[in-house]
Amino acid sequence: MIGLRRRLRDRTDRVRTESAGHSRNALGARRALLVALAPLLGACAAVHRPAATVASLERDAVAARAVEEATTDSIVERLARRAVARGDRTVDILLLSGGGQNGAYGAGFLRGWKSRSHAPMPTFDLVTGVSTGALQAPFVFLGTDAALDTLAALYRRSAETIAPTIDWLFWLRRTGGLVKTDRLRRTIAQIMDSTMQGALQAGFREGRQLAISTTDFDLAVARTWDLAQELSPGVSALPRLHQLLVTSSSLPGVLPSQVIDGRVHLDGGITGNLLPILTRPQVSRLAAAVRSLGVQEPLTVRLWVIMNLWTQAPVAVMNPASRRAINGRTLLLLFWAQHPLLLPRLAELADGVSAATDGVRMEMHFTAIPAAVANDPAAFKLFDRDFMQRLEQMGYARARSATRGGRPPVAVRASALRRGRARSPRPQRDAGGHPSRRSISSGRRG
Repeated sequence: MIGLRRRLRDRTDRVRTESAGHSRNALGARRALLVALAPLLGACAAVHRPAATVASLERDAVAARAVEEATTDSIVERLARRAVARGDRTVDILLLSGGGQNGAYGAGFLRGWKSRSHAPMPTFDLVTGVSTGALQAPFVFLGTDAALDTLAALYRRSAETIAPTIDWLFWLRRTGGLVKTDRLRRTIAQIMDSTMQGALQAGFREGRQLAISTTDFDLAVARTWDLAQELSPGVSALPRLHQLLVTSSSLPGVLPSQVIDGRVHLDGGITGNLLPILTRPQVSRLAAAVRSLGVQEPLTVRLWVIMNLWTQAPVAVMNPASRRAINGRTLLLLFWAQHPLLLPRLAELADGVSAATDGVRMEMHFTAIPAAVANDPAAFKLFDRDFMQRLEQMGYARARSATRGGRPPVAVRASALRRGRARSPRPQRDAGGHPSRRSISSGRRG
């Protein structure tokens, strides 16, 4: 018995010694792994934000509303001065929507519009952009052939220059996303350099304006960024611009969260896939400001809208027993719920202004990707090179095509859009042979 106890005790001691050795080896291996990963983790550290409470955010919300109102009021005041400086009593405003890879359509449309010898693209007095539209906005603001060619090339090479890469260590980095945006950040920094800053500032000095939006996730509101103010002279303005452009197109839960001025910001398309700026009261203020500057003739405000997307959610055959499918469809429809209303609301704004605001006539024109394109298997990929090339070619061809009135968009009544159709004397067809609802103009036909 004593011998058995001794053998058991000796065996136990050996096991303890071996276990301790394995533990030390495992601990050493974990330490070696962390040392090896340290440079990678340092390159993309976890996102941190300043401490906040519900009470502090409620105070921030009051201040944020005041800032938003001041921003839009300032934009309207400068639009009035710009309208007077133009001398033709006209203001041209371009709205660029979000849409990810579908921005290739807008890039092609803009190139085609610019290349027209008759009724070419105007010089815009205000350009606004959301998400991928925010990336397009600075190039369209400059409006040169070179700028629009650069924009188109950006989409053609997006798989190499913009597309995010999987962050296999997202569970360690804790950035709020699943991918890394090194390519996007690097590309934006290379293109939006001091030369680009100088060119944009030259446009600002002419009284023209550029604005983009993000979504403030803390306050649950959209935030308008006046780039004439943000891109003030100074080297520090460029990193600010880079961050705003990345943030405006950062899809929540996929791309890393961004902290701007102490609050969490992400894709502007979450709260609104267009940034119209003008409302009925603001149009009235615009008209009053123009009259106060000595211009008594009627003012024409032309809204030009490029939807880098289709305006209706695609149909889908749902599996009622699949929680995953239902949850995914729910998120998609929550995002898409705003889209069928965006263009009709702008049309109603234009109709209402033209009918009831003294001294102002407002037109609204739009182009959008045909709904049939949403059925393409590549439509919901992040970046598909062939699909994007087809979209660019479609946009270019549509802008180049001759239409009634000499403008790229076909002029139709706003009521036609609200009924879900837009008739024109010579209807255009999309790639699938379907009638193309290409644009809208409220009020008198163009």
